[in-house]
Amino acid sequence: MKVNKKVSIQGEWAKAKVDIHDGDLIKILDEGKTVAGDFGDRSVFNVETKNGKKLLSFNQSTVNYLIDTFGDDTEKWIGKEVKVWITMSMIGEKMRNVVYLTSPDWVETEDGFGSPTKDKVPIINQDDIPVIEEDADEHGNPL
Repeated sequence: MKVNKKVSIQGEWAKAKVDIHDGDLIKILDEGKTVAGDFGDRSVFNVETKNGKKLLSFNQSTVNYLIDTFGDDTEKWIGKEVKVWITMSMIGEKMRNVVYLTSPDWVETEDGFGSPTKDKVPIINQDDIPVIEEDADEHGNPL
């Protein structure tokens, strides 16, 4: 039988509501590592918090969002500032703080949170844009 060595990451872990708070901006400092955890693989990154360099495990929702935002090469995430969102969620049989990360422009809205730049970009049908001829009246009709 083959067995795998369990590798731990050395360093201080970021604690929700101690090192990071709702609305904080933190900086991603490295490309991260995949580490085997008790409940599957975890994506662990070094981040810069107000209390210094800390380790933070990025949940899959955060990883998916960051892939959509910054691409799937985590080396390109280095130096990016991200916004912290902390929510309470049932994990096992306990309510726990869950940390999500987004781009800094995300804001809380009545129905959750989202990017104001994504939400406010109007979708324009090219056929709806009037073409005004130089020699035309105020309605765009040729003179």
